[in-house]
Amino acid sequence: MELRNSTVLVTGGAGFIGSHLCRALVEADADVVVVDDLSTGRAPLVSSEGPVEPIDVRSDTLSSTIIDVSPDAIVHLAAIHYVPYCDEHPRETFEVNVLGTRQLLEAARRVPDLQKFVFASSAAVYPPRAEANEESARLDPVDVYGETKLVGEDLVRLFAADTDVPTALARLFNVYGPNETNSHLIPAILMQIRDGRREVELGNLTPRRDFVYVDDVVRAIIAMLTDFDGDCRPFNVGTGTTHSVREVVEVTSRALDDDIAITQDEGRTRESDRPHLEADVSRIRDELGWTPDVTFQEGIRRILSSGRITAGEELSPGADD
Repeated sequence: MELRNSTVLVTGGAGFIGSHLCRALVEADADVVVVDDLSTGRAPLVSSEGPVEPIDVRSDTLSSTIIDVSPDAIVHLAAIHYVPYCDEHPRETFEVNVLGTRQLLEAARRVPDLQKFVFASSAAVYPPRAEANEESARLDPVDVYGETKLVGEDLVRLFAADTDVPTALARLFNVYGPNETNSHLIPAILMQIRDGRREVELGNLTPRRDFVYVDDVVRAIIAMLTDFDGDCRPFNVGTGTTHSVREVVEVTSRALDDDIAITQDEGRTRESDRPHLEADVSRIRDELGWTPDVTFQEGIRRILSSGRITAGEELSPGADD
């Protein structure tokens, strides 16, 4: 699929990944339609990419918008995905992540010339495992968010089988970068030091995660739009390397050229935390030619130099000196 002069509808387009993706799509001369209920997304993040359609994915308005726009491609990023919130609000999470996805897919069936569909799934569909996860590995989520993403994958597979629209499942690992819209680990650390604090409070320190920079994730999604034309297929989007929570603090300390101490707070501990989560990225490398460009150390430096930890939050002056 050629992006130039194509119309791409992005749900969750004013969110963390979505805003970076929409910017890249506009730079590729695509016409972008941003759909976001703005519950966590921020319209100013995509103000230069065009107006935001403030639509809840569960609403009938979503269906009419998709049918009216008749996009060439759909990228479905919209979801509730902050794991603690999902565990505390399972009904709402199911309604948005599962029923919202079903509603979107029903509308997508009525788009006559839809060329591509990309679904943002998650590494959360995998069970705890000491080794890297291949896409063919057994799926067994341990939390509400992962369960909803697994059901979402099943719904997308049915859609792909019924419509023959080339459909990719992007199993995203731990995405990080500027303008985060949820309180994940890295922004939680950086926000604690933004005002000069040099002792951070954290929960589990030993879990290892595969952190992938948001610009690399955007390139992966674009590769799925432009270079994938097969049946419904999952692709891991990670780096194949992991870092522990403690190592994240150590890398940040080196980037700041300062010492950061850690205080372990039991109140921040997650009961369902996996000890290890790592991507095998052989498939996306071999089939789409994608590999990550940004090392973890460089990614942390980019966030610090950007001055934008989260949407609406900034590093204090001098914090990245």
